[in-house]
Amino acid sequence: MQTTTSEGEHTTAALPSAGVARSSHYRGSGPLEGLEPTRGVPGYSTATRGRISDYVYDELGEAIRSLRLAPGASLSEPAVATWLGVSRAPVREAFTRLADQRLISVVPQVGSCVAPISMRDVGDAVFMRTSLETGAFRQAISGSRPDTSELQIAVDRNREAFERRDSEIFFKTDEQLHQLVFGLAGVAHLWDFLRGVKVNLDRIRRLYLGGALENPELVAEHQAIVDSITNRDEASGMAVIHRHAHHILTDTVRLRAEFPDYFAT
Repeated sequence: MQTTTSEGEHTTAALPSAGVARSSHYRGSGPLEGLEPTRGVPGYSTATRGRISDYVYDELGEAIRSLRLAPGASLSEPAVATWLGVSRAPVREAFTRLADQRLISVVPQVGSCVAPISMRDVGDAVFMRTSLETGAFRQAISGSRPDTSELQIAVDRNREAFERRDSEIFFKTDEQLHQLVFGLAGVAHLWDFLRGVKVNLDRIRRLYLGGALENPELVAEHQAIVDSITNRDEASGMAVIHRHAHHILTDTVRLRAEFPDYFAT
């Protein structure tokens, strides 16, 4: 098991490997109870201290993105440190980074909690997603006819997940489809950038998954994106990408009424 020195540094003895369930290590109560990290903590050395901070940041960020940690959930450095099997120093660093992104609210002398969903950030993310994806679409169709076979596989899997009402695979293949558009344009790194700024948008999309699985228009639009790339139809592709990206802003009206405590202006 992991041990900690008097200076708060970790040894690497018998660290849990990636993929090992760690809920049995955490016996506290609250929002972290029963919540398993997605991977094991990296081995510690002076050179890897930043890696451990990144690990904490990634685990908390993904738990917030996926709504495994809901808006308003209380967080504390000791609880997160115990949950992830690290010292408090990298947790404190991760809290600072997440607070800078307005994903965690830190109130001195009171405590920290998962921040509500910022509609301003959602609007910004929709704008950036539309701008970048339409640009990627234009670039993908600018040369010779692009190979859309991987895109079609993603759409087919997305449609199958929709028909089975499999929310996780539906969400995963939705993401994969849009990521592949960026890859087809030769700008895959821009998807990584976009994913970093659309956390609040993804939180809303998670909230809306039940509605998405009742809306066949979304699957039809996925197919229309692929068809527009295959046919190099710029006008059709631009229109469907814009329409598809903006659905969530209309759907948010219902979500805000249903989950008023989850949202901020």
